[in-house]
Amino acid sequence: MAPLLDAFGQVLSAYAQGSFDMPEVSSSEASEELERWRRHAVLGIPLEHAGAIPSLSAAQRDYRGAARALTDHRRREKRYVESALFDLRDALWACVERVHTVAQADLQADEATAMQITRVQSAIHAVETRTVKDEVLNAISAITDIARLRRETQQVAFGMLAERIDQLGSQLEEATRASETDTLTGLGNRKRYERAAHRAIQMHTLGRAPVSLVLLDLDHLKQINDGFGHSAGDAALRAVAGSLSKVFLRGSDVVCRIGGDEFVVVLPGTDVKVAQRLADRVVQQVAATRAPFAANAPPLSASVGYSAYKGGEGVETWMGRADAALYRAKKDGKGRAEGAD
Repeated sequence: MAPLLDAFGQVLSAYAQGSFDMPEVSSSEASEELERWRRHAVLGIPLEHAGAIPSLSAAQRDYRGAARALTDHRRREKRYVESALFDLRDALWACVERVHTVAQADLQADEATAMQITRVQSAIHAVETRTVKDEVLNAISAITDIARLRRETQQVAFGMLAERIDQLGSQLEEATRASETDTLTGLGNRKRYERAAHRAIQMHTLGRAPVSLVLLDLDHLKQINDGFGHSAGDAALRAVAGSLSKVFLRGSDVVCRIGGDEFVVVLPGTDVKVAQRLADRVVQQVAATRAPFAANAPPLSASVGYSAYKGGEGVETWMGRADAALYRAKKDGKGRAEGAD
């Protein structure tokens, strides 16, 4: 009994020494509370008389109360840490969204400025006075160089910011993973996909790194459900999820099931050529997967559409192009991959 009490007392003491301020209770209050329970459980000091001489026998001590006090303390800490992580994540991505908005507005302003400069240049070429023409054209050239240098400097700064935010974002992903998981396959769900797609676009605006999207649809799911039952259809979907996990291996690849027999993968840092190779590999991997629900079942098959992000388009447009490519793949025979226009 004594060694167990000593160990329990050491646990209480460690948490008391490691307490920190929380909205519900200060670090000193939490430390004093745990220390009070430690003295009670280990030394037999009554709870209501912290400075009393030990007088309680082992049978008179409230060990369950001490355990509850430690449990409550850990729950408070857990709530506080989770809340802090969520707040940090939200603040971080609010910063990204604001920079994304500013960068987009800046790009539009640059385009408008370039248009006006072109118009001025055209007008100047009609001027007969050589000196005036040369001076104005030199001024326009200087303005253009300044704008170019500003964009280059800004892009470097945005690239560094994107790299740092990407590192922090990876550390915070666990805070929301549970609510964004598809229960059938263990992949991300539609909420996870939408968040990843929006952030991929924002990160592209900051760093100009390529990003692609792969959209997959399991062929003949209705026939599988009708011929072998819905449990067979679920098994087929899980098999496709397993195939995807064998192809998309990077930690940054976001693989999701967004409903029914439809899957989507967001691929940061991936251009259209790499996306094409991955899409072809997915088709092959699914075709090589044996149906897990019946020996006489037809082989599994998937149709795939892929698209690289084009600057300025929204998530729906980006995915719409991949969806159109997927439709062409199905129309042209299924079990194949097709790239977006």
